[in-house]
Amino acid sequence: MNMSQPAPAAVADGQPEPDFGPMQNFPLGEPAQMLVESIELESLVHHGGAVAHDRPLEEVHAVFGEKRVDFLALVRDGRVTGVCARGSLGFLLGSRYGFALNARSPAHMAQVERPLIFRRTAPLRLILEQSLGRHGDEFYEDVVLVDEELRLIGLIPVEVLAQLQTRLVAAQLRELQRQHETLQRRNVELFQTGHALRQAEALSAGLFASNALGVALLDSRGKVQAGNRRLEELLRLGDRREDRPNLALLVAADERARFYEMLEACELGRLTPGAREFHLELAGPGPRLFRISTGWIRETSQVCACLDDITEQRAMERHLQRQEKQQTLDTLAGGIAHELNNKLTPVLGFAQLLAEGAGAREGAFAECIVKSSLEAAQIIRQLLQLSKPAAGQPEEFELGALVREALLVLKFQLREARVEARLEAAPEPVRVRADPAQIKQVIINLVLNAIHATERAAAPEVVLMLARQCAEAVLTVRDNGTGIAPEIRERIFDPFFTTKSPDRGTGLGLSISSGIARQHGGDLSCASPPGAGAVFTLRLPALAAAAPAPREGADQPRARESAPGIAGRRRVLVVEDEEVVRRFLQEALRASFPCEVDCAAGGREGLRLVSQADYDLVVSDIRMPEMTGPEFYLKLREVRPEMAKQFVFVTGFAGGQKLEEEIARWQVPVVAKPFTIRRLADVCAPFLTGAAGGG
Repeated sequence: MNMSQPAPAAVADGQPEPDFGPMQNFPLGEPAQMLVESIELESLVHHGGAVAHDRPLEEVHAVFGEKRVDFLALVRDGRVTGVCARGSLGFLLGSRYGFALNARSPAHMAQVERPLIFRRTAPLRLILEQSLGRHGDEFYEDVVLVDEELRLIGLIPVEVLAQLQTRLVAAQLRELQRQHETLQRRNVELFQTGHALRQAEALSAGLFASNALGVALLDSRGKVQAGNRRLEELLRLGDRREDRPNLALLVAADERARFYEMLEACELGRLTPGAREFHLELAGPGPRLFRISTGWIRETSQVCACLDDITEQRAMERHLQRQEKQQTLDTLAGGIAHELNNKLTPVLGFAQLLAEGAGAREGAFAECIVKSSLEAAQIIRQLLQLSKPAAGQPEEFELGALVREALLVLKFQLREARVEARLEAAPEPVRVRADPAQIKQVIINLVLNAIHATERAAAPEVVLMLARQCAEAVLTVRDNGTGIAPEIRERIFDPFFTTKSPDRGTGLGLSISSGIARQHGGDLSCASPPGAGAVFTLRLPALAAAAPAPREGADQPRARESAPGIAGRRRVLVVEDEEVVRRFLQEALRASFPCEVDCAAGGREGLRLVSQADYDLVVSDIRMPEMTGPEFYLKLREVRPEMAKQFVFVTGFAGGQKLEEEIARWQVPVVAKPFTIRRLADVCAPFLTGAAGGG
């Protein structure tokens, strides 16, 4: 965000007022300070107009007309995401074909490029400086005020802020004028006693020492000649205050030439305004990112440098960017999973049906198709779980199998880094009860850390050891990398602490992993023997060993061979928009049960059929055009509540945790695509076998 310097103002006698720089760095006088403290930000709000970020532009246009404002806040899930401008909306809809092209586009298409959004706790001076320091059309944009949860409080017009700025400047000028008159009266005495010099020195020392930024006076080669207390804290000088360092030598080697160029340009008066960012190699915390602003002091031939550590700020910005990218990935992965699972379902199902009457050679081919389809479905589930892990309830699983899945996901990274990874597991299975998605993420984080740690090893190696110790499942991840220095070993689980460069991590991975371990009643610890790399140990409560569940596949007996007594022919309705999947469901149900199967290509057709006939079972897809599966189910509960009790969903991807939780509350069985005929028959058997009747 650009911070502009205010233009010199005219005083009463017509002489130009000196330029004091940004208001943020110039101390307010008492009248102006009292005025700032008396103003509540919410009292500046003009209106609270807002629209959903995805609302069609033609509807947003109507809202602008109703509210008679130039800007509206954009919200998503109740939180402000940006600002929509009437001007941008007019540009999109006002051309000859603009309305036809953009009328249904989402509201965020008309959002301003760099909106100013502040929490209610933001300093008023900061809001004034950033809003009135804008250029061009951006200057006229409203400022958005939100609460601590980013929920809209209202919009503040720039005219209100400009008027307030005028009042503050006037108060400041009056205060400056008063100070000027006071100084004039004292000048006579100061000429005779030298008192002015001592006061100036004391004032300068106070401002220098109490500055929130680290301030350093440098010579032309970067040697620190003087610095304030904040500078000592930032550079971790400790008790070595008399040992003034050369700031240029602390700058990372690949950035040092650029730092010297900045000092030279500053000395020659050719330095353009603005701050520059450099990495400083500090003792203890390692590399840190600093924003450095410099200026040349002509009287003393020194460079004044103001330093601010922005490492955590940049890490948080990257984290937020990754969150936005992750949301896009979640949506993309869900859609791909749904489409691929839809295509795999008939491949797997028809292969099983073909295997029934096929010869030995054709049957073997069909079994290969079934096996490959199941493996493809497993890969899709792993990718979907990795991109958007289910918040899911804890479940029992074998930890060794989960470790192997995690190594499979990291196969590419291991191969690219030429790291040999092996798992040494006890022969007996180690079972735990936890959220598998979260535990897999912990394993992936630990292995990725080990890969990064072994970059300089001649023969990089990562060894994972899994064993059961008393009532605990113990997973150890050992590498032969550089290890962890003793002085930072206690801090590696702190949020945002990292020794990696900013492009390699934010310092959140180990902190999150430790939190996950504690949530599951376990622990994550670290050891680093001298010269032996690092060892991370994950401990989780272990369960008693259980017999493995039979593998689902085409080699198991079919439902019709194991179903209990069948009483007469039943009638089933299949609602599925994919024709091939619809035909497979029809054939699979006929092959598993003595039933008649009617089909509908969508929810509307399904409602028409249930109004004409009774069904013992309704099988419906979840994601369908026009009317979704849940919408069809809710409508069925209204018109035929008895049939809604005999309902099964099938889906390639439900579409989100909220919908999954809602379906769980309905207590409707869900069969995930792709599925085997046996899986479908097991779920449908309670409705189509025994003495229970439908309709």
